[in-house]
Amino acid sequence: ESTYDTLIDRGPPWMERATSLLLRLLPSPSGIIRRGAAEGLSLLATLGVSEDAHTLQSTILHSLDEVMKGSNVLANPKAHVETLAFAKAGTLLALACIQRAAKRMRKSEEERAIARSVSRDSDKNGESADKTPVMIMMTRVLPSLATQNPEGDSLLARTYALHSFGVLISNSISTDTALTHEQVQIIWKAVEAVESSFLSAWSAVVSENSKGREREKFTSGPAFLAVLLRLMTTLIPWLSELKSLDRWLASRFSCFASTILEYSSNHPVILFEGSVFFERLSAHRDLVGPNSCCVVTTDNITATATPFLISLLRPPYPKVVADSDLDFSSCQGPIDAQRSAVLCMKEMCLSSTSPDDAFTFGVGKTLFSFLHDRCGRRRFQHFSDFRSLALSRSVVNFFEDCQMLETEVISLIQAILYAQINGRDENEKSFIILQWLLFSRCLASGDGTKTLNDADSDLSIPGLIEKARHIAQVGASHVLKHSNPPRWQLRCVSANVASVAMMMLLSIDEETDGSGLLFNLKSAQSRCIDMSRKENITYGVELHSQPIFHLQELVKTACGTSTATSNHSELPSVQISGLSLLVSIFRSFSSQLDASTNDGTSVLEQYSSQIVSSVKHALNSESLLSESVPGTAFFRLFSAGCEALFVMISEELISDPIAMRRLLQPVLLSAEETPFVQFPMGDRNEKGTLLMSSTHVTDDSRSYPLFRLSKLCFLSKVSMLIALGDISIQQSTVSIVAGELEKEEMGRAIHCAAAAIDGFLLQDSQQNQSSSATSGLTYKNTTDLDESVIQTLIENWPTLGASAVSSIIKAIKAAGNGSADMRSLQQWLTKLTPVIVTGLRHSLSSLHLGDKKSSPEQSSASETAALCVYAVRLCVRDNEHVGEGLSSIELGDIANIVTECVIFHVLGLSDSEDGSKHHTESRLSLSKDHKVLVQQSCGLIEDLCQQYCAIGVDASILTRAVVLPLVTMQENRAMELNHGIIISSCIRSSQSLLQSHPEDGRAEFEKALVQLVLTLLKDSSGPEEEIKAACLPLLRVCCEKTTMSHEEWGKIANYSATYGLWDAWAIVCMTLPPGYGIKCSIDAIKMSLGDIQSVPRHAAALVALRTALHSASVEDPSLLCFVLQSVGFEILQLLRGHGVRIIAGEGFDENRVTVCAESVKVNIMAFQYLNSVSKEDSKFVSFISAMFEVLVEIISFNGMPNHSSGKEGADETIGRMCSQVFVHVARTAPMMFKSTMAIISPENRAVLEAAVRADMSGYAAPKRETKKKISLKGFVR
Repeated sequence: ESTYDTLIDRGPPWMERATSLLLRLLPSPSGIIRRGAAEGLSLLATLGVSEDAHTLQSTILHSLDEVMKGSNVLANPKAHVETLAFAKAGTLLALACIQRAAKRMRKSEEERAIARSVSRDSDKNGESADKTPVMIMMTRVLPSLATQNPEGDSLLARTYALHSFGVLISNSISTDTALTHEQVQIIWKAVEAVESSFLSAWSAVVSENSKGREREKFTSGPAFLAVLLRLMTTLIPWLSELKSLDRWLASRFSCFASTILEYSSNHPVILFEGSVFFERLSAHRDLVGPNSCCVVTTDNITATATPFLISLLRPPYPKVVADSDLDFSSCQGPIDAQRSAVLCMKEMCLSSTSPDDAFTFGVGKTLFSFLHDRCGRRRFQHFSDFRSLALSRSVVNFFEDCQMLETEVISLIQAILYAQINGRDENEKSFIILQWLLFSRCLASGDGTKTLNDADSDLSIPGLIEKARHIAQVGASHVLKHSNPPRWQLRCVSANVASVAMMMLLSIDEETDGSGLLFNLKSAQSRCIDMSRKENITYGVELHSQPIFHLQELVKTACGTSTATSNHSELPSVQISGLSLLVSIFRSFSSQLDASTNDGTSVLEQYSSQIVSSVKHALNSESLLSESVPGTAFFRLFSAGCEALFVMISEELISDPIAMRRLLQPVLLSAEETPFVQFPMGDRNEKGTLLMSSTHVTDDSRSYPLFRLSKLCFLSKVSMLIALGDISIQQSTVSIVAGELEKEEMGRAIHCAAAAIDGFLLQDSQQNQSSSATSGLTYKNTTDLDESVIQTLIENWPTLGASAVSSIIKAIKAAGNGSADMRSLQQWLTKLTPVIVTGLRHSLSSLHLGDKKSSPEQSSASETAALCVYAVRLCVRDNEHVGEGLSSIELGDIANIVTECVIFHVLGLSDSEDGSKHHTESRLSLSKDHKVLVQQSCGLIEDLCQQYCAIGVDASILTRAVVLPLVTMQENRAMELNHGIIISSCIRSSQSLLQSHPEDGRAEFEKALVQLVLTLLKDSSGPEEEIKAACLPLLRVCCEKTTMSHEEWGKIANYSATYGLWDAWAIVCMTLPPGYGIKCSIDAIKMSLGDIQSVPRHAAALVALRTALHSASVEDPSLLCFVLQSVGFEILQLLRGHGVRIIAGEGFDENRVTVCAESVKVNIMAFQYLNSVSKEDSKFVSFISAMFEVLVEIISFNGMPNHSSGKEGADETIGRMCSQVFVHVARTAPMMFKSTMAIISPENRAVLEAAVRADMSGYAAPKRETKKKISLKGFVR
């Protein structure tokens, strides 16, 4: 800094002396001294500006030329050659360091200029860019690379030349811009240097004709190979620019690297550089292609590099006698090389976009073996406190590197699993994942077979199960044969992998519409049978076992791991992994029924005792903390137990009320834990009551709050699960849980609100680095909280907030008006409401609705938005109790945002203001993640419409949210099967808007709604029941408070009857004057009843007509005459056609009894009316006789109970119905009955009399005459 921007000529005297001293040190035999001298000269070359800097650089470059030539000739020629080689090496390194230091200085100047807000003009930038003579330095390096005679050059000098050339290129050519012609020539020279060095110089390393230089080759050979790999790595980003010259460069580089690594003698530097090379090359897979000139396969980078990477990670074990698998070596591989191999493999996995056969199941087994070897090198928890001065820092670093390596291997194992199934079909995925699942289960339980003999090739289902189990045990035995039981770290990782595999199988099952193909016993059995029918099939992708067949061993392993101990000491980390596996089993198998019982119980019911014990063990962690070695894991174990219990409740896996209460006891909060406090307004005592601090002395006070926080989160999630009603839970479970939630609800609501506010502020501070939440309501400082506590607050604040709002409003209702508790609760609600609203806005803004695949981030945003909308709904419903809640303007803004971001996106209307355009690809699918959000969004609009008069939200906002989807629906532009939630909600909301609509414009709005209802009900595909259930109440409201005339409603009744909308027709007829609707639509009724071929229309029309007649004939009895004159013939025709099965068609059997019953009821109503008003007996008798003729024919065909006719298709129920008509007529009008009996034919009279007797006798079976038996004992001689 002291010489920055100062004018110099040849520099101060100290510079000259420093330059002379460094030049003398440059030819030193010591590599460290040469490196220091080169770096010193590079710093001297960067001092000064403009011409002075160039002068100093020229001086140094001239001096380096003199050093490279070796001016001082020594008497010993051999020593002179060695000194010359050292001088060349140091000089070449100095050239590279000069360029690197210049670039670093230039970058520092640019950063300084930006920090000082100083603009640098282009001229000065150009001068700065040319500050170092790069081309001159490259010309100094190229002669050391151009020679093809290894005898005429030093291998050490060539190594330094390659390194220097690579440094010069990487620090002078940018990878962000296209290459110029000059730069292409430089890169091409580097490529030639690589190839010539590989083919000539490296071959000289192993040649036998260069004797006398063995020491140099032995010491410089590994460095040369490492530098060669590094130069190839440096050139990778520019190889695409050279495709026009040679498209096989990357393939040859890959071949060179694999050959070098094969003959590297496992030197750690070469292994490290090889890992870096393949990692960088995996990001440019398009450069590599098949080359017939290469000996090794070069079109697959992973296949080329994996054998070498696996050899690095194969742990050696010391043995007295070597076997076929292991050697004598007990030396561990260098940890840096191993870490580089792990990171290289992980990068290959992440960059793979298609199925790659290089990622085999054997790679995963090798990684588990390596993890089993490395996970033992872990320092204990308080290592830093007890480390003595005698322990070197290198040992400490080794333990830390081992721990980092362990974490990286665990991440690599999961990456290998994902890469192995990437791009494969469902059958391949399920087979691969099942392999991993069973293999991980064997590792977690220590189940490794002692014999490696193959299982029997039985293709039956038991044979497939045994084969899959045997393969997993054999794979686990390779890991467990050196240590069984396995290390606790290995059990922990294997249980986590098994949990991941189980969830991947569940996602595959959900992709097949949740048919339970993998988890249903009958489906799995039929699938295996179908697989085994193929010819020449063996165990593999085409024929394998299924997860449901291994449920017992999976549950056993999960429960055993959830309660794992070592020497009677708890292993909380392993237990957490076991609970994770248990939760994944819950989610996968909870919906499957037990086929052996057929009583509707879950297949997991048979393991309920083990499952309840495992979860209970985790929930007792608070007591285990005082009995075992304390640590953070016990707090996380309790949190995992709460999560497992929540899944059990949501999946209805607890059928025993006693077990339910036992499991709930550890998660309930007492009054001492949740005291009722006012919102702290600067009072430290009030704030101290809310702090989540430990109640007793503990060594981990930062994690202790997780106990109470986990309880709050669990109770909040359960309450929201019941409130939202997304999952149907048994009423007994709801009553038990609700009863427990009512205890200390007010205090718990306050603490949930405080935790929700803190969680939101912590999330906001993470997303916005400018704001930091250093303290909160439940903690004094973020340093007092463990990371697990912070993440729990951030992840669960929406649930805590929604639950708090619900409980606070409930408590406000229970408190007296004007009481101190009510004011305190309203104050808490006032502080919590802005958090809910802001969180809703943030979650909706981060919800990317165009994504087809769901991600954890999108699921979390959708859940947060749904909970926040639910909390806003609670405030809207009970606005009179909220106090200073949300204003009408803010509620209108929320309604507008929710409508645009959720409802309109589902319908594809978000890109248009008037709904005239919609894009299907931008629609939000109603998947499992978004269904609750859509339901709550629609519910919010409904609540705002119902509370419109009390709140006063802008009517235009609500009208647009309600009407636009309905208009789109009416025009058949956006309706799909899964849009019934939104359409039915809009219909209910429009009903509320109609009831509160002003007189101005009400008539037009009413007519539009009536037309909409009729259009929806008329849909030929049949509207969803949810939509139909919403349409009919809306039509009833329109009829009751109508502005339309009777003539208009009469036309609507006729329209409804014409199109078979009988539910709507009945509503219209009920609100019109008696009989008016029937008379207006009698022609349509006649047409429906007379259409013999359309069987489904008959039943609906008769039911509607009979219902309308029953209510209308009370006030207007003559209406029966009008109806019978119009449609009496059609009714008798339908009665006869259905009674004796003359009519046939779709739905005939389902509607036959209904049509007969309704026809009989209408005729009975007509009979009763004629009996009361008829004055001409002849007409009355004619009506009865016509009716009797039809009924007798029906009885003859169908028979009666215990009096079967024996005819095909007979129904005794219909015969009994007709018999009851005869008895009713005989008892009501006996004279008319006798007159009718006199005019009917004798055959019909006999049937009629038999029917009357049968009905009056209760259809008793006829008595059969039995022959008298002769008693031989009665005879006497």
